[in-house]
Amino acid sequence: MKQKGITLSMLAIALLAATWVGSRLWAETTKNNVYTSLEVFQRVLQITRDVYVRDVDLNDMIEDAMNGMLMKLDPYSMYMNPEEYENLNITMEGEFGGLGITIGITDDWLTVISPLEGSPAFAAGILAGDKIIEIEGESTEGIAVDEAVTKLRGKPGTEVTVKIQRYGVKGPLEFTITRDIIKLNAVNYVTKLTPEIGYIKFSKFSRTAHYEVSQAIDSLFDKVGVEKLILDIRYNSGGYLNEGVDVSDLFLDRDLEVVQTRGRTKESIRTYRSHTPPLHGDYPLVVLADYGSASAAEILAGALQDWERALIVGDTTFGKGSVQTIHPLSNGGRLKLTTAYWYTPSGRCIDKHRASLEEESDDTQVYRTLGSLKRKIPNGGAIIPDVYAEGEKMLELVSLFLSNRVFFSFAVDYLSRNPDIDMDFEVTDDMIAGLLKEARNREVEFTDDEVEEARDQLAFRLKLEIANQKWGEDGSYQIMIDDDPVIEKAVEILSKAKSTPELLSYTD
Repeated sequence: MKQKGITLSMLAIALLAATWVGSRLWAETTKNNVYTSLEVFQRVLQITRDVYVRDVDLNDMIEDAMNGMLMKLDPYSMYMNPEEYENLNITMEGEFGGLGITIGITDDWLTVISPLEGSPAFAAGILAGDKIIEIEGESTEGIAVDEAVTKLRGKPGTEVTVKIQRYGVKGPLEFTITRDIIKLNAVNYVTKLTPEIGYIKFSKFSRTAHYEVSQAIDSLFDKVGVEKLILDIRYNSGGYLNEGVDVSDLFLDRDLEVVQTRGRTKESIRTYRSHTPPLHGDYPLVVLADYGSASAAEILAGALQDWERALIVGDTTFGKGSVQTIHPLSNGGRLKLTTAYWYTPSGRCIDKHRASLEEESDDTQVYRTLGSLKRKIPNGGAIIPDVYAEGEKMLELVSLFLSNRVFFSFAVDYLSRNPDIDMDFEVTDDMIAGLLKEARNREVEFTDDEVEEARDQLAFRLKLEIANQKWGEDGSYQIMIDDDPVIEKAVEILSKAKSTPELLSYTD
């Protein structure tokens, strides 16, 4: 027995030694391969610097190489030089001159995730899902998001021209948009729709989001006396993760999971929970979402849907559910790297790309809500609404009028001649005729049939533009709400529901 024990011990030592030697050899081989690749990279830079047909900036080449490497991983990992990092901070925390759009990469093209309502881009008619194919005449193919942000941002009052490819429109649309100060208010508009239904337009998870939303809820329930609520997160492209959790906290019971992050490292696996009782208790709640709802907005919608706290009405969200960690670098720049994905309390991955990979590996997984109903919920890497309700699709002629600033120019002239217009004004046939004349003066081509098909949309957009110029953001919101089929659907459902369980019975 003693001899056998010695033999086993020697065998174990031999295996450990072999494993150690093997790992060392593998590490050395890997290290040598990396060193060889870096030497080749350095040699390419040197040759290019010395003999390329024109002078090149090596720093620019190195930045492009780093971003090219990171873009192969996913659309959100990137290198940011010090200026680009400063721009990122400004977009999240301050005021800046820009267009008011959130952009990302989809299908390898620069894409509008959502325009901020009330922004120059929104007024110009830029829509969620628009692909920006040119900026100032230069193609955006292969462009990094932060590079595009730098090109689009600028001094307030200056113009930038972008070319848009829009789904359903034959050719590209060109928009010249005047930059303006972009104010990052979380809550844009609060009103009472009926004696019992309140409405909050919530567009950004900035650092003040929790405070602004809680103040809006208090104003509706305490001062106006509503009993039900519509929270509109359409065109809300997200923001800070913690604000997404804190806003969810306003509606959920204490100590419920809101979202979980999962990545490769131990530090990336984290569960976020609600920590206070819900503000104003339990009441019928509808959340409006669409393709422009992304990131932290999807955390909120996913948590409320999973815990059977709200009915989600509208369209499927964007599906941007990943965590980017920012690592400081010695030159003052930053490495922004995707380190985890977001999962709703029921286990659904919010990220569209990651969810598709998980479904390929396990297509038998079934997700259900976590309340008493245990409703089956689909997982497609985004939040799919309980009730589908779509807004009217913009017709091509309306897009052409917007891109050529026809509505804007006519409204300026009309208000100069009618300064005392009332809020309840209606668009007349004479006004439509004047609008068409303005379009012809701007060399916009159209047929009588196209005008007839688009007449209602032309009247609505003209009324919206006049209200915005005359009464500002509040005026345009009042016009939009009065003619919004998604809000109309939400009001119809809420008016019938006496409680949250009854509300949740109205599902597709």
